[in-house]
Amino acid sequence: MRYRHFIWALFATISGLFLTCKNDRALEITGFVHYDFWNDPDIQEHKGCIYYDSVMFSDGSYAVKRLMFAPQNWLIRYVDKDGKLMATVSATSETFAQRLVYGYDGNGRLTHLLRFDEKLEPGMHDEDTDSAYLHFRLAIDSIDFDRPDTTRHILSRLVYDSDGFVREVHEIPSGKVIQTPDGHKLEVNVVPCVGFWSSDLSGGRYLFRVDVVPVSEGIGTYSVKRFVDFTPTTEEYYRDGERDSIVCYPNPRYPDDVRVTKIRKAENGVNVYITFYGGSSDTLVSVWKEGLLQKQMRKSRYGTVLKAVHYDYLVSGKVKREEMRYDYKAKVLKPASAEIFEFSELPSEEKEMDPLSNSSWGEIYEE
Repeated sequence: MRYRHFIWALFATISGLFLTCKNDRALEITGFVHYDFWNDPDIQEHKGCIYYDSVMFSDGSYAVKRLMFAPQNWLIRYVDKDGKLMATVSATSETFAQRLVYGYDGNGRLTHLLRFDEKLEPGMHDEDTDSAYLHFRLAIDSIDFDRPDTTRHILSRLVYDSDGFVREVHEIPSGKVIQTPDGHKLEVNVVPCVGFWSSDLSGGRYLFRVDVVPVSEGIGTYSVKRFVDFTPTTEEYYRDGERDSIVCYPNPRYPDDVRVTKIRKAENGVNVYITFYGGSSDTLVSVWKEGLLQKQMRKSRYGTVLKAVHYDYLVSGKVKREEMRYDYKAKVLKPASAEIFEFSELPSEEKEMDPLSNSSWGEIYEE
């Protein structure tokens, strides 16, 4: 009996190895279509790019590569037989390639996003060979999201609750976590950056965007917080459906960027906006009435007005702007300049509490 069990176990092991090898061999390139500007001058007209590859694999999945003209940013999308995005490989003409692999649960929900360490992977010139397409396609299948290789990969994991909301995302191996407070949920998207095709410096990248938003929007007091690749970007605080305050975090791409905090106060039909800047003890105060900017003041930590700008609305429809600056010797405000300009050149009050107008995150969120 023991011998019979041994034979069956040996047979099962050999069969498993045989099937594994067979499956590895079964996944191969079954179709390849290539166009480029040099062989097909009209490719931009009918493909929208100067280089195009379409690669079909034997399991029904496929890959499509597009290379643009100026700048020469490119993207490869790996898609399964059901049309679900499996992976992306992308870059600008001068940067390392970004390689992302997407994992889903049985309901088709994104549960994992795995990033390859860009500096450990092949260079851009290796991306468009037959062997490179097949190699990366096989690499996708070999990934175990439950046991990622943290020497090469960074993994973001999404945790859903019983209502189908994302309640937590965390990153391995950094340990970074974004969680929801009561009454909130996470909205998670992997999206191309705004300048994906247009910037040769910051383009060609996908972003892991996480927004902490209320489950029931627009009711009572709530907040909206946004993150990009686990970096906080902006916070908005609402009371009765109106922004009460905003916080804009510095963008790491800009060394001189600082945190900006702005609060709104309503006083006798006048809206007062007070702005605080990280690293500075001065504050900027803007006063609006009936949608028109009345004055702006820069105050020191002691409340001294260092600069004041007044706006007068003339019968001609134009606006007069008068600026006064603090004279430290005389210790009084003195006239500095005056000008008259068109009403259309005035800023809008709506932008006072717009996080994108008060930060350098427009390249991430603007449409």
